[in-house]
Amino acid sequence: MHLIWTNLIPNLILLWTGNFKDLDHDDEGYILAPKMWQAIRAATLDVGKTIPAAFGSRVPNIAAEKSQMTAETHSFWTLYLAPTLLNGQFINERYYKHFIQLVQLLTLCLEFESTQDQVNDLERGFQE
Repeated sequence: MHLIWTNLIPNLILLWTGNFKDLDHDDEGYILAPKMWQAIRAATLDVGKTIPAAFGSRVPNIAAEKSQMTAETHSFWTLYLAPTLLNGQFINERYYKHFIQLVQLLTLCLEFESTQDQVNDLERGFQE
């Protein structure tokens, strides 16, 4: 939970918005334009109005209310909202495809039971 939902995903968001550490993010294909990130934030808030509470806590403003983001809300955003919200938003499409591969692996990790083939897929997928 802590490695993925409160570490990896927030760091990916920082990377995508050009705020991860002191890296040179200029002209990188993984950067989301500020206007695009604003639209994603707004859409995240809007969709919360139509999702029943039975699915989990409402995702707060993913950028402005970072302290209110929990493992649960990061999980919900990553698994259910982000695949649609991020589609077509990266300059280089390979970053979106790579993210979707991550979502598929995380979904597989949440299964109650796993076959040996699934465990092998997880190992291979995380190595990639």
